[in-house]
Amino acid sequence: MIYTLTVFSDRGETLLDDTFESPNDSDAREEGIRRLKEGQFEHKGARVTRAGKLIHFERAYLPKIVPAKST
Repeated sequence: MIYTLTVFSDRGETLLDDTFESPNDSDAREEGIRRLKEGQFEHKGARVTRAGKLIHFERAYLPKIVPAKST
């Protein structure tokens, strides 16, 4: 089966849109996570899909915005 791995920047831009083959959804999820780590996209928004079905979803970890201290 053909799967698509898509990675997004914090602004929603597509950083990676790649396809790969895998025998089943479980193996595809593991392969997608492996590719995220390999490409150093671990803290980006990402998804693995097959024919419109969501197999894996990774939320982006946005930096925490701390308001300036008032003096």
